[in-house]
Amino acid sequence: MAQTFEDITKDVVDRFIQNVLFIDDNAYDSDKKGNAFDTQAISSVFARKGKLCAVYAPSSAKDLVNCATLFAKSDVIVLDWYLNLNSEKTIEDEELDADAEEPRGVYTLNLIKNIVEDASDKKLKLVVVYTGETDLKGITEDIYKDVSQYNCFEQGDCCVSSSNVMIIVRAKYNGEDQYKHLEDLKSKVVKYDDLPDLIVSAFANHVNGLLSNFALTAISMIRENTSRVLNVYSSKLDIAYLGHKTVLPNKDDSKKLLIKLFGESIIDLISSIETDTQNWISLWTENRFSEPKIMNISDKKTISVNKDILGKLFLENFDDFGKYIKALFPDLSNSDIRAIHNNSTMLLCDNADTIKMSNILFAKLTHHKNVFLPQRECPILTLGTVIRSIKKNKYYLCIQQKCDSLRIDGDRRFLFLPLVETGGETHIIINNENDFQVAKSTFEIKTIIFEADKSKRCICSKRVEGIESFVFTSIYNEKYEWVLELKELHAQRILNSYCANLARVGIDESEWLRLLS
Repeated sequence: MAQTFEDITKDVVDRFIQNVLFIDDNAYDSDKKGNAFDTQAISSVFARKGKLCAVYAPSSAKDLVNCATLFAKSDVIVLDWYLNLNSEKTIEDEELDADAEEPRGVYTLNLIKNIVEDASDKKLKLVVVYTGETDLKGITEDIYKDVSQYNCFEQGDCCVSSSNVMIIVRAKYNGEDQYKHLEDLKSKVVKYDDLPDLIVSAFANHVNGLLSNFALTAISMIRENTSRVLNVYSSKLDIAYLGHKTVLPNKDDSKKLLIKLFGESIIDLISSIETDTQNWISLWTENRFSEPKIMNISDKKTISVNKDILGKLFLENFDDFGKYIKALFPDLSNSDIRAIHNNSTMLLCDNADTIKMSNILFAKLTHHKNVFLPQRECPILTLGTVIRSIKKNKYYLCIQQKCDSLRIDGDRRFLFLPLVETGGETHIIINNENDFQVAKSTFEIKTIIFEADKSKRCICSKRVEGIESFVFTSIYNEKYEWVLELKELHAQRILNSYCANLARVGIDESEWLRLLS
């Protein structure tokens, strides 16, 4: 049974990683010395760990063109550093062969660059450079120089990493005398039998967190239950689905229903995860707070926080948070307690920037409907859509109900509430720099007229040259950039609040009676 949070993470990662891709030009070489690679031995090692092992042995630079597809389907990628390939030129591999006079590392660097570029939209990737070369630090330096153009990588001890890509450099085992005079590199030599554990440990170190553990567990469960999901969405439903689609005025609505149904099915599936997340939290606390830490509550007030205090806050139920905090920290004033209540993360971290960033990212996850950006399909205008006037650089929230946003013909007037830079309460977080509140005064409502797309019968955004995001264009040729879409219930709450403000009644009455009421 796992005893530490790291052990928990390794168990989660071990369950998640199902396939490993090896690219080595010597994969099927009968020579077992030096830079050789024993495919049968590697496959047997990973089979014993319950993982699929794919080995690709390119014979020419042209063969590497196909690697991009393999990378996208691989949980972990293991590359040889020296790919001694036939550099026969083709249109596709001109870039690969650019420096072919000295092929050591050139092909691998290009493969790593492809992986990094593919992961630029926040895909998580682990790359292991597994080599028979001896200059591991030089290889690490070459990799860092090549990827440093992306401005997000740091160089470590035989590793190069960003927030979502980890590249580690390790040596193939070649005898007990390996690195006899380089003690600091001996730990970087990895035998075949130790490769699976190395991969799991490296991946776990990169993702080591509560929410990432939950996400990996959920993904693993979806993978393991693929056949059950397919059985639910069987061909027996085709007739009913097409019958439903037939009578819809807007045929695209049928796809939206499918997406909604599938999402709800996945929620139902992962809701049955039998994982003791309370134990995760206890181990997380034990790991992060093995020693008490001094946390700043205000400019003049600090408190000592330890694992026992956090354990009570995380795991025990209480009716009054303020009274509970006061019992734990008797010296705190009421204003201090309110500060903790408004931002409890200050109990967990002493860095204000880290606290703010964590709160912003979690708030966006709970409020934004579009967490996977950039958008692939053109967004439509509806309740909860946030747009920005390109000319005036002002933000607006659409409050047009969905029933008035779809199945429309010709021109349609849409309702918007302006968003203003927050000076107090915050309703919407646009990005990491800007917090906004909704201008709820009845006189501030804005209307913009758009023309509906004739085929889709809704207001569709389009790509405009020179603008990264999608753009809505009014009938007066005013351009509004699509920014994000709020989750439906959050948008509806803002609308309800505005409508309640709209329903206020002002009358002349006895001031004495008004004050009493």
